[in-house]
Parts: sequence; structure tokens; C-alpha cells
Amino acid sequence: MAAEDAKAEVIAALKEPEVTERINSHPKADEIKQSIKDEVKRMYETEGLHGKMVIEEFVKALHASRGRAGSDNRVNSWTAWAIGMTHKQPEGEFLEKRRAFARAGFPDIDTDFDYERRREVYDYIIERYGRENVGNIGTYGALKMRSFLRKAFKALDPDGVWQPTRQGREQWTAETRDKADQIIKSLPPQYGAVLKVKGEDGEEHAIKTVEDAYKYCRDFRYYIDQYPDLLTHSRSIEGLLSVYGVHAAGIVISDCPLDEIAPLRQTSIIKSAGDGENIEKVYEYATQFEYNDLESMGLIKFDILALSTLTVISQCISLIRENYEHLADFSIEDIPLDDQEVFELYRTGNLVGVFQCEEPGMQRTMKQIGVDCFEDIIAGVALYRPGPMEFIPQYCARKRGDERISYFHESIEPYVKKYLDETYGILCYQEQVMQVCNELAGFSITDGYGMIKAVGKKKKDILDKYEKQFVAGSKENGVDPKVSQAYWDKVIIPFADYAFNKSHSCCYGFLSYQTAYLKCHYPEEFICAYLNVELNRAKYEKIEVLEKECTDQMGIKMLARNLNKCGMKYEIVAKKDESSGVAYSQIRPPIRCKGLSKAAAEDIIENAPYKDMRDLAFKTDPKKVDTKSVESLAIAGFFRTKDEKGKKIPVEHHVNQFSGLREDMKRSRRKGVMSQDIFG
Repeated sequence: MAAEDAKAEVIAALKEPEVTERINSHPKADEIKQSIKDEVKRMYETEGLHGKMVIEEFVKALHASRGRAGSDNRVNSWTAWAIGMTHKQPEGEFLEKRRAFARAGFPDIDTDFDYERRREVYDYIIERYGRENVGNIGTYGALKMRSFLRKAFKALDPDGVWQPTRQGREQWTAETRDKADQIIKSLPPQYGAVLKVKGEDGEEHAIKTVEDAYKYCRDFRYYIDQYPDLLTHSRSIEGLLSVYGVHAAGIVISDCPLDEIAPLRQTSIIKSAGDGENIEKVYEYATQFEYNDLESMGLIKFDILALSTLTVISQCISLIRENYEHLADFSIEDIPLDDQEVFELYRTGNLVGVFQCEEPGMQRTMKQIGVDCFEDIIAGVALYRPGPMEFIPQYCARKRGDERISYFHESIEPYVKKYLDETYGILCYQEQVMQVCNELAGFSITDGYGMIKAVGKKKKDILDKYEKQFVAGSKENGVDPKVSQAYWDKVIIPFADYAFNKSHSCCYGFLSYQTAYLKCHYPEEFICAYLNVELNRAKYEKIEVLEKECTDQMGIKMLARNLNKCGMKYEIVAKKDESSGVAYSQIRPPIRCKGLSKAAAEDIIENAPYKDMRDLAFKTDPKKVDTKSVESLAIAGFFRTKDEKGKKIPVEHHVNQFSGLREDMKRSRRKGVMSQDIFG
């Protein structure tokens, strides 16, 4: 699509009645109209409208087929809000400068969709633009330290234990593997993306190469000294490409067949209906060029992400509409963003099931922050990352007033204060890094974005250039080079490595708030929807956590598992109503459990009720319900766990009983067939 055509389509979309009404009903309608004009003009100038129109088209197509579509991560555009790409309005003054045109190259377009409908979106894109014009993005994996050490040791056979006989090969393989494992285990365990160790000098060092490991890991050096050839040859294969893969969510859409501009590779992917059972292998095409090469050829990457939280919200809304007559038109987009009960939920840390707050560390962070406004949630989402995480105690102390707000140095304060005031003098967002570099050192917005990308990709040559530019620019504003150098080393670089952009934090914070709101005001519907989504994903460990949350924290009783009453999913049986004598809400679990196939569960439900194990053995289909099924049911708690004397009944007892009854059934059937008179 040419930029001129895309511009015409955007303008036409903005003239649609529903879009016009949406803009005019906003209190700042005139300002929004002017912002949209500026956006369209500048997007047209940078040919960014093509990607915007593509994403808007398939978001609206999905939205039309069911009430809730996706949540666009790039909420920093009034145009996107107006045409329905996202329900979230732009946040903050700076975001109008932080759009696709403010960065070098094409924008990343990330869109989150309902987990169960991600494949539907992909199929729509193929149908709309043609199979030959759509492809997944190929990726390449390099040999990592542990992997290439093992390969080098096997190839070198430094102990000379190779034997040509079959028995000798097996012995050599075992001995070589054990010795290689011994060497690799001499490296300290790795936590996070980079291996870090404390060297003999007492300083912490990042281990990125085998040379680093030899220099700073004493135990590893002991083994390498015994096998010097291992170090020599490892240097030559370290970092070599070793495996071809496919980007988890990235696709490219071309205006001509992809095979005319890039080599393709056939790949197989697993296509699931979202129920954890109906799975099939389908064949797709992926480019043999990586994203950066594709971008240089003029293609834009779209990340079509599947987010199970959106499925939870969607199913929860359906349950609310079913269970409350006066909420038949309930919309999650209309909830207030200043609900004090929701903020109290964050302050208690009781956040199991709340998006982005499942980890104990994040729950502690929200408690420490003392959430009392929506902006605190956005900041919490941005701060809980490897780089900014160390500033969380400072952020909390300054928010409470226990620590004076400072800006690193008095000479820097006039240039950064207005950007860091909202976060108590602490960098929280990528936009702030770019603003500070712009105001303090005269960086253009494009340079600021380029600097952040260079930090993330560890491009030292580019960073050295930006470092000199930062120090020189700060000096022109009267900042001592030693101060600006220290600010660059201690604040800018460590933070920029993991910084979240505010627009992304805002969207994820909004989803987090939505789930917290549903948990707070509609706990039964929320937890029931969440359990069913995890059931369809076969995440049984998560289900255990959620069921425990029901009984221990939410005051919802999980009814006993019963073959005659349980269905295929979790169901709300009763809701707390003291005026009617219902002391607590009740949820009934499903037949489905870990290890039990969907076909077996359906067969058990279809042939219910059952009086005893004999009924279960004789009524169900032997091809669907077998001893493995009974073992799974027993472990899940569908049979008695204690006898009359209170003694525990082992799982094997139920399995053996079922197996014996099935054998009796087979014998009876064989005996019946043999006794028949074939002559009538």
C-alpha cells in the first residue's frame, strides 16, 4: 500500500460516524483533532501509515466478531485511540514526541490478543493478504558457553579414551559426557540473562566469553589448565550459529510474494484450539533472514502476541453479564481508575491472579510502594525489572517522605527535575531517559532512542560515540564533565539497559488494574474464569495455586470432586448471600484433571451417574477410560481417600480394583459369545 493510499484510508476512517462521535465526546476534542492532524502528517512523511493501517484492519476485524479484541501496547497515539486500535488514551506530555517518527527505522508493532484467538488473527492475516505474502520471522541461535565446551571436549577426546568397538564407543561416550559435565559444573550457576561471578579481586564480573570464565572462575581455570587445547579450540567456535528457529510471535507482511525478496524455510508449528486437547501440526513458512535484514528491505515486523489475561477478562465479563441482570452491558473499559478498594488490594499484596503481580517479589513491591493511585501501578510495572529494581526502596522511601528527593547533583537538577518529579527523582521509563538526554545533553529524540537500543544490544562502538556526545553536550550546559560522566555511568547506562517505555507500562498497568478490579468486585466470576483458562492450557500447577487462593484468601469454598456432579469446567454453584442463609460462595471443580484426556472426561460425564467402581468400569468406553484415567482421577481426589478406620487408601487400590473389574467384564463378554448358538 502506497503512503498516499494509506493516508487516504486513515482520513476516511477518521470520518466514520462512530470515530467522529468518539472524538467529539471527549472534553479535549479540539486538541485531539489537532494532534491527529499532526500525527497523520508526520506518519505520512515517514511512510509509517502502512503498518498502522494493517494493524488497525485486523484489530477491528477481530473486534467485530467478539466484544473484546486485543490491547495495543503502543498507546501513545490519539489516532490509534480514535479509530479503535486501543481503548487506552495517551498518557503524559512526552508521548506525543515518542511515536514511530521519533526513531530511526520502522516501528515495532506489538499487539496482544486473546490467548484462544491468536491463531484466528493469524489465519485472518493470511486470508486478507495472501498466503504467499505473509510469513513468520526466522531466528538463529549461537553456540553458548556450556554447549560449545561440551562439543569441543567430545571432538578433542583429550583423555584419549576412544575405542573403535561398539562397547568402547558407548564407554567413551559416557566417560566423555561425565568429564565434560564436570568441567561445566565448575562454572557457577547462572541467574538471569548474564552469568555474574565475584572475582578474586572482590568485584562482580559479567562472564560473557570463555576467556572471561577462565580469568574470573578459579575452579573452571583448574580444569582448563589440564586441557589447554580446549580453550584454544573453544575460542574458534564460540558464538557460531548452531540452530535455526522461528520468532515466537513476529510476522512480516509484504505487498508481493515473500519468496521474491527473501529465502523461505518450511517450518512446522503446533496449532491448538485453546482447549489443550485439539492440537495438530501445521506447516508454515518462515524467512531465512532475521528481522534486522528484513527491516532494511522495507518490511515491518508485527508481533501478534497471545495473552491469556485477555482471555480471563473476556470470560469473566461473560460470567458477570450472565449472573447480574443489571450488568448485561458491563464493559471493563468503563471502570473507574480511582477505586480505593482496588488500591487497598494492591497495598495488602493479596495479588494472586492479578496481571504482572503474580510473583512474590512484585507483590512485595506493590506493598512497599503503598499504591494509592493508578500512576503507582504503572511505576511498579516499570520498576520491577533487573536494572531499575535496585531503586525500588528509594522510590518507596521518597514517596512516603522518609527520604529527600534528589537529582544526583545540583548542576543537573534544573535540566532533569521537570521530567523526574512524577517519579520522585528516579528514572522509571525509557521516555525519561530520552528526555534527560535531550534536555541535559542536547540529544535529538532519535539519538535518545538509538542510545537506548545500543545499550540493550551492547553495541560498544555506538555507545562510546553517544557517551562523548552526552559529556560534551552537558558541558555546554555548565555541567562538570566528571559529574556528567558519573551520571552516565551510574544512572543512564544501568537503567537504559532494562528500561520499560511508559506507554507499555501504562497498558500493562491498565490490564493489571482491570484484573485487580474484577478480583475485588466480582471474585467468584474472576477466579472461575481464571481457573477455566488455566484448565484449557493444562497448567495444573497454576490451578493448584488458584484453588488454594480460593479457600485461603477469597473465602470461596471449592466443593469436593464428584464423578456424578462435576462437568467439563469450573462452575459457580452458589454466591455468598447472608440474607438467604448462604454463608460462603461455592465453586464446583471439573472432571478434567492432570493426566485425564478430554475424551475420557467427556465419556465419564456422558455415562453418569455411577453407584460404585463397578459402574465406572462397566459403563465407560474401555478405549477412552483406562487404568491411567482412574489413576489420574484417584490422585485428583474423585475416590475415597480413607477407609472406615480412617486409614489412608492408596491410589493403587483404586487402580487395581478398576483393573480387576475390567478383566471380569472381558471374561463375561467372552463367555457370552462362546455360549451363543450360531445356528439359532
